[in-house]
Amino acid sequence: MSEGELHVPRLGRVAADPAFRLVAAMNPFDAVGTARISGAIYDRVCRLSMGYQPAVEEVEIAVREAGGEVDRAWVARVVSVVRATRRHPEVRVGSSVRGAVDLVKLTGSLAALRGGRPTDWWVGPDAALMALSGRIRLHEGAAVAPEDVVRQLWEAEFGPDPDAGPSGGDDGAGGDEAGKA
Repeated sequence: MSEGELHVPRLGRVAADPAFRLVAAMNPFDAVGTARISGAIYDRVCRLSMGYQPAVEEVEIAVREAGGEVDRAWVARVVSVVRATRRHPEVRVGSSVRGAVDLVKLTGSLAALRGGRPTDWWVGPDAALMALSGRIRLHEGAAVAPEDVVRQLWEAEFGPDPDAGPSGGDDGAGGDEAGKA
């Protein structure tokens, strides 16, 4: 590395061009399929820590990757839900922008199957569960399930189910007048 050459068994010495540079990505050390790099290698590289894109860029990415016509204001709210996974107190690792892209795409497909629009409230939570519940990692001993976090964040952004009645949830009463005082 710093010597500008490698010695490859059965091939010999391979010298790097003086202008050669290597840019590599490091996943979180606990990600599947990764291993910590050795101290000797770590000593020979410069580390640049990068955060997530600004929200406006995540919206642009989700709109671009969704393809077709999408409601940009609605996509911005979807991105807000995804970004909230990174700040939730029970979440150790939140979703990247890939979660927003998949959520927008899944919502479009699910709406088409159900005969609705992607912006219909009753379509989004199911798509959010599919797109996000497997992407977030909770803290050890968390008192909630990933699905609970996704539902909570969806309702924080989009409000409770408008068809669920005054309690904001399905209490089994079917939303009729029988349960009202």
